[in-house]
Amino acid sequence: MAKKSCLSLIFLLSVSYGFSQNLQKDTLAIRQVLTGFFEVFTNPDMKHFDNNCVPNFELYDMGEIWNREMVADYVKNVQSKPKDWTRTNRFEFIKFNFRKNIAWVSYHNYAVINNSKTNTTRNIHWLESMIL
Repeated sequence: MAKKSCLSLIFLLSVSYGFSQNLQKDTLAIRQVLTGFFEVFTNPDMKHFDNNCVPNFELYDMGEIWNREMVADYVKNVQSKPKDWTRTNRFEFIKFNFRKNIAWVSYHNYAVINNSKTNTTRNIHWLESMIL
């Protein structure tokens, strides 16, 4: 009986360990996608979008629905002007929810934008979520 209990415990621990490793890999992948996507706003280039988003991407922000075309327009507009600013992003992840092949992530998004022309700094904080 003790052998069966011990074997059952070993099996449960190995299944839990495997699940834990997959969960860690999944959360790491999600963190990389999120930080990669926000590079579009830090270093405006559509490669950051294309490397991290599906073609039918949608972003709901302040009453607007952004798609790939709107992000591309933003990038073109920013690239057409001298870049006199730098942006640094930081994320604090609150929760990862997984159901089958869908993940819902909630996080704090912080941006520090330094403008070299006006010598000003803006600190911005958003509470956001993402479905992948």
